[in-house]
Amino acid sequence: MARDPRFDGIFFVAVKTTGIYCRPVCPAPAPKEQNVAYYPSSVQAQEAGFRPCLRCRPETAPLSAAWLGNQAVLKKAVARIQAGALSQTSLQDFSESMGISDRYLRKLFQQYLGVSPITYANHLRLMFAKQLLHQTQLPITDIAFIAGFNSVRRFNDSFKATMKLSPSNLRKKLNSQQSPQESQAIQLKLHYRPPYNWSMMQEFLKQRELSAIETVSNHSYSRTFSLDGVNGYFTAEFDSTSSSFNVTIELSDMSKLLEVTHHIRRVLDLNSDLEVIEKTLGQDKNLQPLLKSGLRLPATWNTFEAGVKAILGQQVSVKAAYTHTASVIEQLGSDYNEQYKLFPTAQQIVDGDLSFLKMPNSRKQTLHNFAQWSLDTNGEDLSSILTIKGIGPWTYEYIKLRSGFDSDAFPEKDLGVIKAMEKHNLTNTEQWQPWRSYATLQLWHSL
Repeated sequence: MARDPRFDGIFFVAVKTTGIYCRPVCPAPAPKEQNVAYYPSSVQAQEAGFRPCLRCRPETAPLSAAWLGNQAVLKKAVARIQAGALSQTSLQDFSESMGISDRYLRKLFQQYLGVSPITYANHLRLMFAKQLLHQTQLPITDIAFIAGFNSVRRFNDSFKATMKLSPSNLRKKLNSQQSPQESQAIQLKLHYRPPYNWSMMQEFLKQRELSAIETVSNHSYSRTFSLDGVNGYFTAEFDSTSSSFNVTIELSDMSKLLEVTHHIRRVLDLNSDLEVIEKTLGQDKNLQPLLKSGLRLPATWNTFEAGVKAILGQQVSVKAAYTHTASVIEQLGSDYNEQYKLFPTAQQIVDGDLSFLKMPNSRKQTLHNFAQWSLDTNGEDLSSILTIKGIGPWTYEYIKLRSGFDSDAFPEKDLGVIKAMEKHNLTNTEQWQPWRSYATLQLWHSL
């Protein structure tokens, strides 16, 4: 009834009399309680026969993992499916790539979500397609393939069955209400669940800004990126009034749009529930006074980029680390346009002459070996980098933290962490689990 954005995406409200389900923030008049059913996720509401509201648009709600519990395997599977992994491979191959059977994966999804992995993936495809219909002027045929459907006919059939409306009819309805975009770039609105402390995120990014690949302004963050050989650029503009970022994306191949969008959500940490995280950390009476509300984890584009930055940052100041990183980008990165470059690939570092780096040869060798490891393993099993000479627990934990894939990374040997813990008499870090990545960021900011 309060339409509190902190609950946006945590549950969905289905109205039995209309057959429609909404976000808790929907501006429509509230229905009577006896006519309402509640669902923890939009896919469950859809499977129960309800269709998404055209007004509050459930497909744009912040992603919630409340129903995942502490299931690490399920979280990993969901993250990959959200990035479109099941659009390119079979369920059996997908499960094997995670080291589990497809039977076990189906059991996990049924237990925690009440639907199969295939049903969940199809729901995500439909919701992303609906978002593109609402927010872009892309042709419907292009939207079908970008969202991961193998044919336009299959897309039309699935869309009609779920929305009770064809894609073309929805587009006609929307075109009568809004003017077409003039820009060729894709413009999307990506929502988060408050609180979000943009000023502290902006400050963190600004201190580490690499002007060759990114720009940090008072209200936005922009950068180039590369994904499986597809290059692009995005700008994310903070909009506190609608608890969202207005994101503009340039992309050389639109088939990667879903995966790119998923990356951007992770880079800006849009999927976290800060209410839960801060409540857990606040149970430590010594840590509680230090906590700054809305502090998000600023992530790199991928694990490889996090690794390069971590190695170049060993035993030097933040300023020196980013001077080294800027040199690597300038010397080895490809040009994106006249203004920007792309972060170097693992192959470019392996093939490159690292003599320009003003650091010990042993560290240059570590960087080369890490790039070779990335090529050999495709970044799988991150813990195996501990076998590389020159990479220890600090580097490993820092990579996990800055890549944005692990909420519980804790570089306990980090100088800033040690200083903060001594200063504030902090000893029991176990009670911070599974949010030690956020605790680390809080400790850094406390200094």
